Amino acid sequence: MKHQETHPGLDVEGCFGCRVSGVAFGANPSTTRGSQVAQLNTVDKNKTKDMAAYKRLRKNGLQPRSIDGAATLESRATTPQQVELGRL
Repeated sequence: MKHQETHPGLDVEGCFGCRVSGVAFGANPSTTRGSQVAQLNTVDKNKTKDMAAYKRLRKNGLQPRSIDGAATLESRATTPQQVELGRL
């Protein structure tokens, strides 16, 4: 950190740079919004799986109806028609 070269201890009284040097941002699942954060993490994880499956299906010449649920279709579908209709 560049400011640490000027004030190595980051404890100079009245220095705004020293005061804000310890500020951090991030999602903490142990806060009051922990359940929302956990739900968003689950949705993101599923979206990542679905996107990878969608890309593989498209590479094989199939056209799924949407990205959502593509991982399930890829693993359980037995015919190309099931993939393109989006029904098992």
